[in-house]
Amino acid sequence: MNPIEHHLDKGFGITANAYYKSAEHLTTNPFEYYNVTQQAEMPQNFLYRHAIELYLKSIIVIFHKTLKIEYGTVPFDSDHPEIFSKGKWKKLYTCHHVNELYEYWLNKILLTNIETLNKLAPRGEWIETVRVTELLAIITKYDQDSAYFRYPITKNALYDNKKFTMQKFNPSQNLQSFVEEIKRQKSDTNSESFTTLFVDDEDNIIEAFKHEENVLSDVRDALKEVAFYFNCIHSMTRDTLCRGL
Repeated sequence: MNPIEHHLDKGFGITANAYYKSAEHLTTNPFEYYNVTQQAEMPQNFLYRHAIELYLKSIIVIFHKTLKIEYGTVPFDSDHPEIFSKGKWKKLYTCHHVNELYEYWLNKILLTNIETLNKLAPRGEWIETVRVTELLAIITKYDQDSAYFRYPITKNALYDNKKFTMQKFNPSQNLQSFVEEIKRQKSDTNSESFTTLFVDDEDNIIEAFKHEENVLSDVRDALKEVAFYFNCIHSMTRDTLCRGL
């Protein structure tokens, strides 16, 4: 077990593994009352998303060092790596946008150096996976800068309410519609569910919220799949390009 100081990527990869394995553990070992806990999926979604960011930073550093690709203002083996995004070079450590990290790795490093990669590490599969490119677009629509699954409210206010497990009933519904919707919800699921009603002084319903088990399931599934992909890419890179270092 080499200390981080001796890791080619300064520990980005091994830290990504820790986040990824923690996310996997939470996913397969739900805590007590998980199904009725608000925002229960947010921690594991954040862990998957942060693992993706760290894996990308790891392979960017590894590719620059092993292929001896110079950064914009510092040498390839600098302790202050960079990425080129939106027309300028910026410090890798300060970039948290996975789409920028991915686009840089894919278009500026991987695709432009496939011939060299195939010579240095012929056992690796140095190709673009189109599905991952598509899934990242889903992820970054909601969580571009790592804040969406860390906080209940973010600057992405338009999408914040989509992650809330207590979803508001359509305000145009009348009382009978509320009742029918509650019945439908209970009949559609085998697990625990509940509805919260807010009433006025005369017991008239003024607001109603239903508990949704599957919020943003497309984002959740995309995070899991992309994190698994980069876990594999990172392992392949370390094994074939770095001889396991």
